[in-house]
Amino acid sequence: MKTAADRAWNKEVRLKEKQLISKRQRVSGIVLIVLGALVLSVGLFGWLAGDMQLGIFDDLADQVYAAREAAQNAGTKVSGALDMAGEDSGVHVFYAEYTAGAENGMINAQEFELGETKKSLKGEGLQFPGTKDYLNLVVAEEETVKLDNGMEFTQSVKLPGAGSSKYRSLKLTVEEAGTLTVYATSSLADQERRMVLVNTKNGAEVAEAMAPVPSGTVKAVTLAIPEAGTFYLSTKGDIPLAPLSTIMNIAIVLILIGAMLLFNGIMMLIQRWERMKDLFFVEPVILFFLLFVYYPLIDLVRISFTDMGILTTGKQEFIGWGNYNWLFNQSGAKYFWESLRITGIYTFWEVAITVAGGMLLALLFNRMTRTFNAFRAIVFMPKYIAVSTSAVVFMWILFAPAAGNSGSQADGILNFALSRFGITGPRWLLDESTALAGVLILTAWRVVGYAMMIYLSAMQGIPKDYYEAASIDAADGVQQFRFITVPLLAPTTLFLFVTTFIASMKVFQSVDVMTGGGPGTATNVMVQWIYNLTFKDFRTARGAAVSLVFFLLLLVCTAATMKYSNKSVNYDS
Repeated sequence: MKTAADRAWNKEVRLKEKQLISKRQRVSGIVLIVLGALVLSVGLFGWLAGDMQLGIFDDLADQVYAAREAAQNAGTKVSGALDMAGEDSGVHVFYAEYTAGAENGMINAQEFELGETKKSLKGEGLQFPGTKDYLNLVVAEEETVKLDNGMEFTQSVKLPGAGSSKYRSLKLTVEEAGTLTVYATSSLADQERRMVLVNTKNGAEVAEAMAPVPSGTVKAVTLAIPEAGTFYLSTKGDIPLAPLSTIMNIAIVLILIGAMLLFNGIMMLIQRWERMKDLFFVEPVILFFLLFVYYPLIDLVRISFTDMGILTTGKQEFIGWGNYNWLFNQSGAKYFWESLRITGIYTFWEVAITVAGGMLLALLFNRMTRTFNAFRAIVFMPKYIAVSTSAVVFMWILFAPAAGNSGSQADGILNFALSRFGITGPRWLLDESTALAGVLILTAWRVVGYAMMIYLSAMQGIPKDYYEAASIDAADGVQQFRFITVPLLAPTTLFLFVTTFIASMKVFQSVDVMTGGGPGTATNVMVQWIYNLTFKDFRTARGAAVSLVFFLLLLVCTAATMKYSNKSVNYDS
């Protein structure tokens, strides 16, 4: 407990620290605080609107998601205007006509049916194009609107402004330069909207005009057509959707940068520059881990409460505990427990092979001669061969596709060798009863050499005096191994057990390459099942829920193992 003298001394130290802070550093700290708060606010806004879909931002998020989908369907970038209060965010077109030399054409909104249609809205040389999969929100009912050419309209065609999509635009094709005249108003009551004429060939904006706010008689706006070609008339606004979409995409990066700026600003007000230097060198690493390690884990929790699918392009909905209900109370429960059982069997055998095989090989190769050095290198080498490469090789050892297709039982190199001795080998990777054993053959080949080297290094550290004393007491080799070597290797065994347990529970590459989880579900280990859910069934949210439960299981198992080892393992040599 701190005494009054300790508290007084600490206070005096803090006062001296503040006195050493220069005026320039204080100003810099304040600037960083203000900048960090702004960036953090923008990031929080994007995160709450995008990932969290906070209710007050629903209108905004819906328009951004709609813009992305429309632009993606049209193969164009997201642009356009935003209208948080209205149902659309672009321009209402009543009448348009063009003149190009001897050519002329027109389109009249009054000639179309109200509502949605899959068909293009066509006039004389002008049209609002549509596609089979994209419904144009084309015709809206209006109060009586009078144009300055004397025409009256009770409906209009909407340019929603949710992207520069050619399927949301007025389109025309001309054979020479001319003029496009458009009678239109802004869909917002108090803001004009910029209309742009875009060349479909190169995407260049060749002309622009402002659609006025609705008031009195609607006047025409004119856009010059500079050359022959195909053009479409789209809308852009003062508050474009593209930056909002970008903010929603990089919201977490903005939050982290803003938090770091804010933190640095505060620290610069209370610590002198010499100490700040150390902090600046550490921060990039902290930022890296927050962004690529901890945030994905946090976001995994969020995704598990949504209906997200890997092919979903629009907005994901929060469904609460739906994915966990499927996992524990519905059809997912059967697959979960079966996959966990298969993973447990695989883990048991990999741990057993690693510990027992590694210790026995270390005992065999614990001789410092050139011959044994070469053998050790040969046994250890498989650890550094890529798992995918090793898996492909072992597929040919255990199952050669050409031989398998011919119906032969000796369908791999191993079975061919066994057949030379009159032994009929099993169909290792083709039968449910032997598929997991086939994967474990590859596992054993890869892991025993690594475990052997770890045990060898530990054996070299055991004092020779123990063995000499045991020999004097007439202990044979088996007794020395049992009562000296094994107990003193307990910390090494614990290390190999924990690391192998975690790695084997997460096994994926060898299973994915050799069997893909089959045949049936014979090798459908947990990570393979998560992969299949996410990338084959396209159920990302369900994969996230399974991943989170699996992570918690690993965490509990590892913590229990470490707690037990602290009581049972002797670290004294």
